[in-house]
Amino acid sequence: MADMSGIHDPVASSTMGSTLKESMTEFKQNPKCSVCNKKFSITARRHHCRFCGDSVCDLHSLKRRPKPGDSEKQRICDNCDKEFIREEVRKEVEEEVSKLEKQVQYAKEVNEKLYKEHYEKTAKVNQLELELTKAERVQKQKEQALQEKLIEEQKKGTLARHQVDELGKALDNSRKSEKEMIEKCSGTEKQLETLKSQTETLRERRTELEGQIEHLTSRLKGSLPLDQVREIMCQRCRNRLNQTYKPLVHDGTIPEEGEDESSFLEKE
Repeated sequence: MADMSGIHDPVASSTMGSTLKESMTEFKQNPKCSVCNKKFSITARRHHCRFCGDSVCDLHSLKRRPKPGDSEKQRICDNCDKEFIREEVRKEVEEEVSKLEKQVQYAKEVNEKLYKEHYEKTAKVNQLELELTKAERVQKQKEQALQEKLIEEQKKGTLARHQVDELGKALDNSRKSEKEMIEKCSGTEKQLETLKSQTETLRERRTELEGQIEHLTSRLKGSLPLDQVREIMCQRCRNRLNQTYKPLVHDGTIPEEGEDESSFLEKE
């Protein structure tokens, strides 16, 4: 707070002001200046302060001030002028002190508000730090779980690669086997073609033999029956007849004695 030692008490000043107002009605006839104590003479004329009524010289009453409620400026001595100046300074100081008090009060309120905000923000920061610590702990647990899962997946991947390698080897073996089977099938197809060709040749041979048999059968129809021919033949001729007749039948069976040729042909 500003030093108030050089400022008069407002009560004393107001009392002085009232005293000045009461003495305004008469001027004092002092032989000396109330400010500098210089005697009045022809060269140093006496003047009177319109505020306090004291006799003053011209040098110490140069200033002019209007009286309260009046706009016209009046002579005032240096002592009264100092009192007015002190009063004005006092008012200015009081105004400044009031402003400072208001500013201090505002600063206190702002400080309290800032302290409260700081306390609340600090509490929020502490809460956020706790939540962050908790979140970090949970995140670490998740990271650890993911790491374990990643290791497990890597193991599964390694096992799957081994299985893929084994399946690749099995596929290669299967391709080799397929190639061998294709080669075998190609050989089998060739053999089958050969067999088909042989079968076709046999079929043609069979057709040819059947034609020969039909031709012989037609020739035998005008001859004696085979059993009658056998009866008149000897055993040796019979054997030769059997040998001669054998290539003419499919299964090599010669009709026995007692069987006629027609029953033998029906079997064929």
